[in-house]
Amino acid sequence: MSPVIDYALVVGYAFLLGGIAVQYRRGRLRSPRFQLLLGMGLTWLAYGFLPLSGGSSVPIAEPLRFVTDVLALVCLVAGLTVIYWWWRDDGKTTVD
Repeated sequence: MSPVIDYALVVGYAFLLGGIAVQYRRGRLRSPRFQLLLGMGLTWLAYGFLPLSGGSSVPIAEPLRFVTDVLALVCLVAGLTVIYWWWRDDGKTTVD
């Protein structure tokens, strides 16, 4: 994959998460749908960080590779946790 695409994935997923947060803040998303979208967005952001830290053609220093690995892991764990909360509460509330 091209280095431009690697960076574009991270930027795109970050904008997606920002849009989700804005919609929730404005009251256009209710909590169950917000939880699902937030969890999905965080897991996809983790996926976007992986090409930057893995063996891609993006030239970054070794400490920055470690930081992107940690960010990917944190986003993945946070995303899966939020999806689990959504799944656990799914029967109690309805999604519009």
